[in-house]
Amino acid sequence: MKPNEVWVVTEVAEVNIMQQVVAESVAKVLLVNDKHEALILTVGEYEERPDKSFKPDLPGGRVDPGESELIAVKRELVEEAGIDLTTNAFQLVYAKTEFFELENKSVSKFLYIAHIDKTPPVTLSWEHTSYEWVPLEGITEKVEFRPFYKEAIEYCFTSGLINLS
Repeated sequence: MKPNEVWVVTEVAEVNIMQQVVAESVAKVLLVNDKHEALILTVGEYEERPDKSFKPDLPGGRVDPGESELIAVKRELVEEAGIDLTTNAFQLVYAKTEFFELENKSVSKFLYIAHIDKTPPVTLSWEHTSYEWVPLEGITEKVEFRPFYKEAIEYCFTSGLINLS
């Protein structure tokens, strides 16, 4: 079995059939500057998933096999925005695993927060077309996040993990 693979045994007409369940992880970061603004990227054209094309996104992405979520989010921030932070800058604040039956896939999603003292220059990768520093206040109403990221950010506000003062 390869890393990130899970096998499920299903009984059909008294015959055992093994179906491979794909397991993957995604790690994103809510990067917050000294002005209480978050870095929001805009995804470019995404042929595999047109529903994600030209939509708001947080820096981050898939965790490579053998890689921790923390190392992945650090690497992705460098790749997607050209911003290199120490691993100590990242705090895991929310995680959730969902199973997608049609794709036979289990996806674990992780949201980190990183606070920075100043607004660094951003160098976009080929994956994104633009970026914006968006004020945290009311961010989930201003930005059309995908459901997990909206849920995670709202949790951070209600739990006090994000403080606007």
